[in-house]
Amino acid sequence: MNVLTILAEGFADSSFARLFTEMQVLPMVLFIVGFIFCAIEVFVPGFGFFGISGTIMVVAGIVIRLLQDGDAMMLLYMITISLLFFFLLFFVFSRLVTKGKLSKTALFNVGTAVSEEKTEGTKDFTYLLQKEGVALTVLRPVGKANFGGEVVDVVARDGFINEGEKVVCIQVEGQRIVVINKQGE
Repeated sequence: MNVLTILAEGFADSSFARLFTEMQVLPMVLFIVGFIFCAIEVFVPGFGFFGISGTIMVVAGIVIRLLQDGDAMMLLYMITISLLFFFLLFFVFSRLVTKGKLSKTALFNVGTAVSEEKTEGTKDFTYLLQKEGVALTVLRPVGKANFGGEVVDVVARDGFINEGEKVVCIQVEGQRIVVINKQGE
């Protein structure tokens, strides 16, 4: 006997056939609607209403069907079918989301609108070292300064520099530009 013969005989077993022919309306509706809710949960972020409700409905459908007949083989078949359906659903949707038509939808597109070459606030200011500029605002100690036509945010090392005074860039740490008063050099 090969595996296919054993499977065919198992599926032709009377308890498996009774799973679908003798099922009442309530467990069947709970079972089907539960699977539909679980499928909807794939598209809704988080484990929310549809996932919890769908799982409860599938379990309730299995329990009600088992209470109707009390056959242990029926329970095994229903659990097997439920697990196979969930694994199939997971596999199909994971393929659709990663490589199929769903991967091109806005729901699953996780790219950014900013190009990868340049993002806001990543400019290199090391070229300003030892350059002379003018304080455009009062630096207390933070304000704006103009270096050769370029306006940048700066920090005064010594705390307070008046507007219009000449400043010199003495240190650059990432986006933090430290200046001192040129008269205080």
